Amino acid sequence: MLGISSIGDNLLKMDELDPKQIAARLGIDVSGVSEEDLMPTVLAALVERNELLNRLSKIQRSISHRAPLQDVLDAITTGASDLLVDEVVGLRLTDPDDPQWTILRSAAGLDPEMTEQLRRGRVGEGVGGRAIAENELVIVYDYETTPGMIQPLAEAHLQAAMAAPVHERGQVVGSLVVASYEKGRRYSKAEQDILLAFADHVSLALTDAKTVQALREAQQAKDMFFAMASHELKTPLTVIMGTLRTIEKHHEALTGHVRGEMLSSAYARGRELKDLIDKMLQGARAELAGTKRQVFLPDLVRDAVKGFDEQRVRVGDIPRTSVETDDAAVRDLVGVFLENAFAHAPQDTEIAVETELLEGHAAITVSNDGQLPDGLDPQDLFQPFTRGVDVAPTGVGLGLYIASRLAEAIDGQIDVESNNGTVSFTLRFPTGAVVDSRS
Repeated sequence: MLGISSIGDNLLKMDELDPKQIAARLGIDVSGVSEEDLMPTVLAALVERNELLNRLSKIQRSISHRAPLQDVLDAITTGASDLLVDEVVGLRLTDPDDPQWTILRSAAGLDPEMTEQLRRGRVGEGVGGRAIAENELVIVYDYETTPGMIQPLAEAHLQAAMAAPVHERGQVVGSLVVASYEKGRRYSKAEQDILLAFADHVSLALTDAKTVQALREAQQAKDMFFAMASHELKTPLTVIMGTLRTIEKHHEALTGHVRGEMLSSAYARGRELKDLIDKMLQGARAELAGTKRQVFLPDLVRDAVKGFDEQRVRVGDIPRTSVETDDAAVRDLVGVFLENAFAHAPQDTEIAVETELLEGHAAITVSNDGQLPDGLDPQDLFQPFTRGVDVAPTGVGLGLYIASRLAEAIDGQIDVESNNGTVSFTLRFPTGAVVDSRS
């Protein structure tokens, strides 16, 4: 990347050098320039570099100040047009819904009709499409006669074009194009560097925008979670306090039976409150999940099913091998699956736990009789405080949400299937270094 610091470094101590040394330091081609014209040529190049420095500084400030992404992209295309003095500038980004196509996100020098004609284009078409496909700077002279160019531009007698790829997190996602109708137009090394510098700042703007958006979404999700959690905590607490207050004020007027029922109800709500707090603490622990150690897979699965009704849980054959994983997170995950199965399965029906080893991964599946509602997106099950219509009344709707967080923390994946009257939740997680089976 042609960074601002590197440009600035090249401008230091110029008064100590002669014009040829200055030109060499800046990478300016002065071959064929007379001694008389050497200094004006170098000074013009210095002015151009200084303008580039100013433009890039403004763009970086707009990025750091979280200016709207479109404003930043428009500033980049305008800057490229002004500095390279080309009539046409366009910024294309790949279509997220169809990466074989690009969308014109910003442009300068195009009339509305031409802009609409160029709104979408194929990757590989034109210099911009080629820069994306080849992931390198592309320059085309004799645009009208070069195969694979964009027909409306060729028919408008475009002469030369240059495109630099745009990246996001190391992947090519677009291109920045400058083009000219001037016959004999040629792009110098300095002009190529300028375009690459602007393309790098597009990459910076895109990456920063995605990062900011992700942070905003995470903060919104956290705010929503705490708002919902506060509501869920308040409901049972209000009932408990109201029940105790009633007993305190009307103790003598209440029969022993009524007082017993009220205390029993308050205790039940207290258990709900404890379960909710436990789930929230479990969710907080998901942030710290990821500590791996060697664990014998049969022991891990058996520990996970402890405490559940052994008469209903059937554990299938478990590969006798050791894996490297966060065993506490896996136990919690399987426990959530089992809690969910007990809450939804018909009374006294069997709940199955199956384990298998795949290439580099282990899979633990918990299955129960039942089916998901028609039209339900399985991903909706992992939203906080989501409960099924047939769930037992003890659930608080946080289990699967926490499970998804735990799975993500251990680089795992949760798959949900509902077939032939059976609902299955499968945890797939990396096994790390698999150790020989115990004898």
